[in-house]
Order: sequence, then C-alpha cells, then structure tokens
Amino acid sequence: MMEETLKIALSLAFIVGLILVVARVMKKRAGTGSEILKTLGYLNLGPRKGIAIIKAGEEILLVGITTNDLKLLKTIPESALENELKTLKDNIQQIKSFKELLVRK
Repeated sequence: MMEETLKIALSLAFIVGLILVVARVMKKRAGTGSEILKTLGYLNLGPRKGIAIIKAGEEILLVGITTNDLKLLKTIPESALENELKTLKDNIQQIKSFKELLVRK
C-alpha cells in the first residue's frame, strides 16, 4: 500500500515537472517571434479601444483595436517611415535653431 502511494506521488511529481519544463520552453520560443512581428507603440483611446503601430517584416501597420474588431487603418512601407523620421528630425532641428535665435535676442 505504501509503495503504491509513493509510486503515484513520484509519478505525479514527474508529470508536474515535465509540464513546467514544457511551459518554460514554450515561453522562450514565443519570445523568438518578436523579430517578425513587433509592437512599436500603442495609444489607448478609451476602455478596450486603441491604435497600435506594428512592424510586420518590412512594413509598418497602423491598426485600430476594439473588443470586437481589429482593423487595418494604414500600411506604411518601412522605407517611407525612415523618410518621415528624417523629415521630423530635420523639423526638430529647425525648431531648435529658431529657439536659439529667439534666446539670443
């Protein structure tokens, strides 16, 4: 009787340990997909509503998210985004230069 109880307890401990190992491996594998699909930003618009910017391969996706729906709002090629960022940086530099001119006077 005692041997059967010990055998059952060891079997149960082995199964629980196996489940924990598999869960850890699955969690690590889920993290490797972040190179393919990555959330760049999220703007909360209210309870369970928002807009997300997602990088999927070479494209940037602007996605509207609600509790019942997920809509693609716009697709932006990555090269166009790089041009936009360069333009924004140039504009920021111009604003800083203007601010410096105002401070000098």
